[in-house]
Amino acid sequence: MPHRTLTTVTTRTFKALIASAFLFTTIAFPSSVPLYAGAFDTLKSILPVNDPISLPDPTRTLVTDPLRQVRPLKVYFLSVGQGDAAYIELPNGNNALIDAGPSKAKTGYLAAFLSEHNVVKIDNVVLTHPHADHYTGLQYVFSNIPVANFYDTQTDNTGTSVDEAIRAKAQSMGVNIVHPSAGDMLDWDAGEVQVKVLNACSSPGMSGSGQFLNDCSIVLKITYQNTSMLFTGDMQEDVEADLVTTYGSELKSDVLKVGHHGSQYSSSDVFLAAVKPHDAVISVGRNNYGHPAPDCRARLQAAGAILHRTDLEGSIEYVIGANSASFSPLDSISSLKY
Repeated sequence: MPHRTLTTVTTRTFKALIASAFLFTTIAFPSSVPLYAGAFDTLKSILPVNDPISLPDPTRTLVTDPLRQVRPLKVYFLSVGQGDAAYIELPNGNNALIDAGPSKAKTGYLAAFLSEHNVVKIDNVVLTHPHADHYTGLQYVFSNIPVANFYDTQTDNTGTSVDEAIRAKAQSMGVNIVHPSAGDMLDWDAGEVQVKVLNACSSPGMSGSGQFLNDCSIVLKITYQNTSMLFTGDMQEDVEADLVTTYGSELKSDVLKVGHHGSQYSSSDVFLAAVKPHDAVISVGRNNYGHPAPDCRARLQAAGAILHRTDLEGSIEYVIGANSASFSPLDSISSLKY
């Protein structure tokens, strides 16, 4: 075996020398090319034939190289007060905003955050359900920032006309309006980030019932680099039970955006047993509802979740990298009040 390896290397080296000599002769003595060309053909015919050396495809190497740089996915759970807003920077450079909080003011927290982060366009906006503490900030967004896609329920809140005005504004801007259904996969960063819709009211309906509107919340599971997050809007325990029945262990997520600001009617034991969150984020501010409820906090802690609260910690950044994921406080505009 060693002898054959040595012969192969020697033969390849000899062939390379012959080819180099032929190239030099062709350039230096063009008139002698026919003679040497014949000699070269003769040498080719008597030399052993070996498989050509395969050179790596540089494009393929970049794609499959396990050491290639992995771009992070960043989530900002924003301290917008008693409401929800989460801004996401995707690995492909696109972005998403899930709900927009209760303030439409240019001096409000959401507007200040987007300005400070130089957000000049938003690729994906999600309104989980038509309650003011989730949609009011969209009045600022749709009036000041170009939006590509608007993911919305088809449920009309009969207690207000503001949700209808926001939807009309999005339509007048030429925004692509999508009414997702449970089971849909959203193409936010194909091949890298999986975004699955677990709950939505995709058929037209209307109600003034708070529970009905909460239970129509668009629920998303977002997965990147084997790390997953569950965004639940304001869904309550009856929908949680339905999701456990439908999805079972698929609900398991590293991070849970706690439903309904930590209401006593959300984050049931059976739901938490399926999700098994390592961390739980409660988006909450000063309120008269008792959020987050002591019972809810106790259930989250009993499930082993580390609690993060925007009313106590301010805005929170969550970064998913190649081999790690971590939370950190966002202090740059912490002095602003919601």
